Amino acid sequence: MKKTLWMMAAVVAAVLTACGGNKTQQTENVEVQAPAEELAFIRMNCDLTVTPENHDQVVELGKQLVAASLNDEGVIAYDILESTSRPGKMLIFETWKDQASLDKHMASTHFTTLVPQIQNLGTLEIKQINQPKEVNLDPAKPFRLNITKTTAQRDAYIEAVQWAIEESNKEEGCVLYDYYKSLTKDDTLVLLEIWKDQAASDHHKELPHFIETQAKIKDMTASSTADRMAE
Repeated sequence: MKKTLWMMAAVVAAVLTACGGNKTQQTENVEVQAPAEELAFIRMNCDLTVTPENHDQVVELGKQLVAASLNDEGVIAYDILESTSRPGKMLIFETWKDQASLDKHMASTHFTTLVPQIQNLGTLEIKQINQPKEVNLDPAKPFRLNITKTTAQRDAYIEAVQWAIEESNKEEGCVLYDYYKSLTKDDTLVLLEIWKDQAASDHHKELPHFIETQAKIKDMTASSTADRMAE
């Protein structure tokens, strides 16, 4: 299947304009790996870093943004998450049907009203990933894995994975390994893994902290879905 590459400059400009061009925001240009008709979905990973004094206000604004955005046409998923191991780290985790839906969302009143307020309370870094229907990743290049899990035992689950988080981040081939808890759904967690290459990910699964942790959480997981994409 023929692939085309082009840069999302228009998206970057729209986000910066909506957020008032504040210098604390960083937006990463991301290459599209397939034309629009070949995209499975668009993922927006919006990393937030907030101070303790701004935490509660950001959470409240984030919840308002989630509630409004879930009514937008073309939204597949939208949530605000908080790291279980790194204080002050949050993630607005979005999935969209297509670019037209995302563009309309970014022009909405709730986006242009709430996002600048959130951005002014912390550092916001935005990455857009355009996921093709046919995923053929280069095993020698970095990739990310997002695994969304539901569990009725979330507190126990979070406690059980702390060792794996600490040890995984020490691995040579690990860029990031962290669990985030949803701030709008009490049963939802998202595992974000970023690896330098496939070999690093494969090696990770052979290590004691992975094997032993998987045994602990095996019966705690109600459902699990995974997305694998180029980093």
